Amino acid sequence: MEVSLPADFLVFARKKAVGLYGESLEISGFRKGHIPENIIIEKVGEAKILEEATDILLREHFSKIIEQEKLDIVGQPKISITKLALGNPVEFKATFAVMPQFELPEYKKMADSSKQSVASKEKKEETEASEKEVSDVLLQIRKNKAHFDWSHSAEATRDKQEKHDHPDFNKEENLLELNDEFAKEAGNFKNLDELKEKVKENIIAEKKIRNIEKIRASIIEELVKNTKIELPEILIESEINKSLAQMKDDIERMGSKFADYLTQAKKTEEELRKDFRESSEKKAKIQLIFNKIAEAEKIEPNKEILENEVKEVMKHYPDASETNARIYVSTILLNQEVLKLLEQQ
Repeated sequence: MEVSLPADFLVFARKKAVGLYGESLEISGFRKGHIPENIIIEKVGEAKILEEATDILLREHFSKIIEQEKLDIVGQPKISITKLALGNPVEFKATFAVMPQFELPEYKKMADSSKQSVASKEKKEETEASEKEVSDVLLQIRKNKAHFDWSHSAEATRDKQEKHDHPDFNKEENLLELNDEFAKEAGNFKNLDELKEKVKENIIAEKKIRNIEKIRASIIEELVKNTKIELPEILIESEINKSLAQMKDDIERMGSKFADYLTQAKKTEEELRKDFRESSEKKAKIQLIFNKIAEAEKIEPNKEILENEVKEVMKHYPDASETNARIYVSTILLNQEVLKLLEQQ
C-alpha cells in the first residue's frame, strides 16, 4: 500500500514531537516543558525531531487507514518512508500480509460423509471387547504385578536390579493365580468378575476414543483437501516457531539440551524448520478453516471455562503474557467446539 498524507499532518506531528522532547530534556536554566523550541532543536537536532514526528504520524493514521480500507492484517507491517519534508505531503509504502479470503466447502456434509466412511470401515468387534482382549490385558496386569512385587521384595537386591536378574515373567509359574484374591490386591476390586468388567469397560472406552480420533482426522483431511487458501508466509512461520518452541521445551523437560539434540540428530535448526514446514502449513490452514466455521456458526468459547483455564496456564507459566495465554486457551476451546459441531452432523 502506498500512502500520501497532507503536509499539515506533518506540521502537527512535529509540534507534538517538539513537545515530547521538551518534557524529557533537562537543560540548565529551563524548567521541563518550558524549553524554547529553538533550544530543543539545537539540542536534539531536526532529523531526530522529524523521526519522532514520523512515528507519531504513523501511529495516529496508519491504523485508521487499515480500518477504513477494512483490511485484516497479520503481524507487523514493514513501512518505508519515500518522501519526508516540511511543507510537502508525507509519502510512505507499507507492506503487510492480510488474512486470506476463501470460501468454506460444505463442511457439514463433509463431516457427515467422514463419519459414515469411518463407520463403514469399523467392524462390530472394534466397538466391543473380546474375551482375548480382556485376557491379554489381565495377563499384562499379572506380569506388572509380579515385577512390582519382585522389585520391592527383600530378595531383589540393588545388584540384581541393576543386572535385571529377575524371574522370567513370561512363564505362568512366576505369576500370581488369576482369582478373587489377585483382583483385590491388583486394584482393590471385590472379586475377579469386577476386575474383568473394569478391564472390559476400559478397552471399550479406548476404542471409542480411537474411533473419535479417526473421525476427526477424516473430517480435517476432507476440509483441508477441499478448501483453497493462499497462506501468508507469516502464518506458516508462526506455526513453525510454535513447533520448534514445543520441541525445545520437551527436550529441556527431559533434562537434555537442544544443542545436544541437534548434534545427535545431525541437523541444524534451519533443517528442522524445513522439516516442520509441511505440517505447519496444514496446521495454519486448519486453524483458518476452524476460525471461519466458528464465525459462520457464531461459536464462542465458554467464558467461565476460558477464565479458569487461563488462570491454570498462568500458574504453570507465571512469566508468560496473559494476553498470549488467553489467545492460546481461547483457540483450543474454540477448536474443540467446532469439532463437536462437526462430529454431531
